[in-house]
Parts: sequence; C-alpha cells; structure tokens
Amino acid sequence: MATTTKDIFTEPPDIDLDTLRNLGPLAPLAGTWEGEPGTDLHPVAEGGAEEPYRERIVFEVIDPQPNGPQLLYGLRYHVHVNKLDEPLTFHDQVGYWLWEPATGALLQTVAIPRGQVALAAGTAAAGARRFTVKAVLGSPTAGIVSAPFLHENFRTLEYQITVTVNGDGTIGYEQDTVLQVDGRPEPFHHTDRNRLRRVAPPRPNPAAPAGAPQG
Repeated sequence: MATTTKDIFTEPPDIDLDTLRNLGPLAPLAGTWEGEPGTDLHPVAEGGAEEPYRERIVFEVIDPQPNGPQLLYGLRYHVHVNKLDEPLTFHDQVGYWLWEPATGALLQTVAIPRGQVALAAGTAAAGARRFTVKAVLGSPTAGIVSAPFLHENFRTLEYQITVTVNGDGTIGYEQDTVLQVDGRPEPFHHTDRNRLRRVAPPRPNPAAPAGAPQG
C-alpha cells in the first residue's frame, strides 16, 4: 500500500526579507519603549505587596525564520525593570515574539535570569490591536520550566499576557503569573501592568532590502 507523507523540509520558495512588512499584530511593537509607573503585585511573607516600577523594552526586528515550510516573522526583545527608588534591577527578561502569517499563530518565548523559561502561545489576526498568549505548566507546546528553587517554592502554574495597542500611540499590557507558593493553600496571582510610549523607532532587520522603510 502506498503511503502519503507531508513535506516538512522544503522552505517557501519566495520569502519576503522585509520583516517589518510582515509582522502583522506585532508591527506596532517594533522599536524602543519606556513606561512609568507600572504596577507589580508580588508575594511576600505577609501575603502580597504592590510595587510601582519604571520599565524599558526594546523590540528588535529579526530576519524571517523558516522551519521547513513554516515561516515566522518576529521581534527579539529585552525588558528591563527597576523600582522607582533603587538602582538594582527588579526584573530582567529576554526572548522573542513570533507571528506566523499563514495561520495567525502567535508565540512569545520568555527567559529570566532567576532560572526560568517559558513558551506562551495564542492566535491573532494581522490587524489585531489586542492579543493574548498563555503558557501552562506541563504543556508540551506552550509550557513552563523552572530551576529547582523556583519549582519547589514559587511554582509557576500559568503565565498569561495581554498586549493592547492604543489609539494614542502607546502600548499597554496586563500580565498574570499564577504561582503556587510553598506552604500556602491557594495559588497567588502575581500581576503586572504598564503603559509605555515609544522613544525610538525600529530599524529594519539585517537581511531587509536597502532602503526598507522603518515602522
């Protein structure tokens, strides 16, 4: 009996190298943003504490990323957060936002220097001005992995972020990280939210044709 196999190796024949033109819902994020004050609610020994913060996010345009026939366009990002009253970094995060034009699949990779990585997933139309991605502990395709200390004491059960592109040119986000804190019966919702303004425009990706317009 003949078998039919799908082609998982051949890349698309014509890949548009101008990423800014193909970012879909991620296009408004490209560039450098600053926001103050954001609001963070995190666990402490007495329960929870709310903390204001200032934030800088850089979204850099990357070249198209083919996985065989799959084609992703995206942004490499770096988040840097400080409390308003001290120089020590409050939160540092790097990763990628990726969008697949053919399916509307949306991905965010998360890596923080406390010993944790995650892959969050969702979907969004090309012109979406609001979108959400989510990761769940144990998922093989949109999951969370933590080093032993965090897994044992501040286990992340879920991570979700909703990004909104506002009509005034700002962007905002609401983030909910659900933690199982050791010794507490109920999960804790570690939340963050902020509104940011773009302070520098994006640059075209390295492989983009010369003279490609900035977003």
